[in-house]
Amino acid sequence: MLDPAPAQRSGSQRDSSPAARGGGGARALARDLVATAPGHFALAALLLLTAGVTEAFGLLMIVPLLQAAGLIDAGGEGVAVVEAVTGFMTSLGLPLSLPGVLAAFLVLAAIRSATAWGRGVVTTRLRMKFTDRVRCDLYAAVADASWGHLLGRRRSDIQHMLTDSVGRVGHAAFLLLQLAVGTTLTLFQFAIAVMVAPATAAVAAALGLALASVGGPMVRRSHRIGHDLTEKGRVLRGHTTDFLDGLKPAKIHGAEHAHVERFRQQTAEVRERQVAFATLSGGTSAALSFASAVALAGLVWYALAASGLALAELALLALVFARVTPAMLRLLQQVQALANALPAQAAAAGMRKELRAAAEPAGTGGAAPALTRGIEVRNVGFVYPGAPAPALRGVSCDIPAQGIFAVTGPSGAGKTTLADLLLGLLEPSEGAIHADGAPLRGAALRRWRRATAAVPQEPFLLHESVRSNLAWSRPGATEAEMREALELAAADFVDDLEQGLDTVVGDRGGRLSGGERQRVALAAALLRQPALLVLDEPTGQLDRDNEARVIESLRRLRGRATVVVITHGDALLREADQVLTLDACHLSATSADAASPLPPAKPDRVSLTLG
Repeated sequence: MLDPAPAQRSGSQRDSSPAARGGGGARALARDLVATAPGHFALAALLLLTAGVTEAFGLLMIVPLLQAAGLIDAGGEGVAVVEAVTGFMTSLGLPLSLPGVLAAFLVLAAIRSATAWGRGVVTTRLRMKFTDRVRCDLYAAVADASWGHLLGRRRSDIQHMLTDSVGRVGHAAFLLLQLAVGTTLTLFQFAIAVMVAPATAAVAAALGLALASVGGPMVRRSHRIGHDLTEKGRVLRGHTTDFLDGLKPAKIHGAEHAHVERFRQQTAEVRERQVAFATLSGGTSAALSFASAVALAGLVWYALAASGLALAELALLALVFARVTPAMLRLLQQVQALANALPAQAAAAGMRKELRAAAEPAGTGGAAPALTRGIEVRNVGFVYPGAPAPALRGVSCDIPAQGIFAVTGPSGAGKTTLADLLLGLLEPSEGAIHADGAPLRGAALRRWRRATAAVPQEPFLLHESVRSNLAWSRPGATEAEMREALELAAADFVDDLEQGLDTVVGDRGGRLSGGERQRVALAAALLRQPALLVLDEPTGQLDRDNEARVIESLRRLRGRATVVVITHGDALLREADQVLTLDACHLSATSADAASPLPPAKPDRVSLTLG
């Protein structure tokens, strides 16, 4: 009953983190707790043992207390215990009078209270450290996973795992620690019960066996409910993320109420699972509490009618029974709650292993590479996992260093895929890409990305100040460097904002216009001083004046960086030294002097056409 949900291990690559070595079972969770902070765990175990000993002695002191009060005599049940406790008190120099017994009882109570306080602090620290480690390990696994693998993952699933599921993993750790506390105290109490009242202990043992036999199916049912709750929570998070990301089009299309109704239904499903667990747990507790009351009534009847115990001795038996049986009931409730929380542990471990298996090779150290000769693309193709057709096939071109290279073509032709390949986010499925003669593959990709920067068509901005958004791309940049990058990106409008560089741009840059967001993102990219700069429609949201300013900025980058521009704009295409035209087929590459769809802007222009 202590391992209700054995792990189902997945993934072929071994993960060295403690949480990943385990699965979703209680034993795996316990191993992870120990590995997270062995010192804290050892201290918690010591405090737990101390609590058990003091709890046991507290129960033992009831017998000499009753004897000192004259309620039972030395010939009654428990005489061996009285002698043992009497000898212990005598060795400590404590009188055997009622005040002496009460003083010893209070000392034990003080030790027990202090131990419980210390145990609570230590176990909380251990649980929080474990939760943080699980979350950080998962966060790092996401960061280390290849971009191609992450493209096949729903973002909301990862968000759900990092927040809701990891929170439930922490709750599972808390329940496991509570279960360890309860088990230890119950075992000590039962051992004392055997010494003080063997008959009562036998009845409690029979009740414990009944709890174990009845509780097994209940624990398995709790685990199934926990699994359903994990899945339905994931779906709810996905719908919430989709709604927030698409709130503007939802309002435009008048679909917000349909989203609200769907959200209400999914929330009701989560609530039903939570109520189902509460019903199961509460019903089990109520039924077993009544069963323990029946057992106690039977014990009292037998003691009075059959054995003829004195009233004081009967009170002792009832007191012992009342201490042991509720403890066993709490254990069953904790096991049920743990079984309900463990599916989150299994889900987190499974996702972590999957991401670790898809991790990029570790990058080499050293400075960011320069790009002095150019990039060679040779017969490159790429197929996204699970896609029915390749996104690129047979692409070959030479991108000279420190010039402007344009890529154009219809939607779906593979322009963004080619950009991701040039940036080292993806590896070609076939063919090869070389930068200054070095292949962009494997461990070289991470080092290569230290020399790159990009501005996507929909730029990403943090809900922070302009300064923070610039510093995010290059920590440690000075204000002078930031202002130089803003000027180069035609983003001098920042000086006119209410707080200048310290103006908060809003969620995803919502307080700025589309063109302003584009130029701040371009400034952040330029601040990196990249060897390769990839721009996806950099002037698509700009008016003519600002487009001209951005084009002038690109001219100034000649001789300083290699610029690859994805664009349909005539002005940028005319500015490029070379143009690569892709179509939706990518079946063949023509010669380098193939006709360009636009008249050349200057005599040395070279145009490539694929398809």
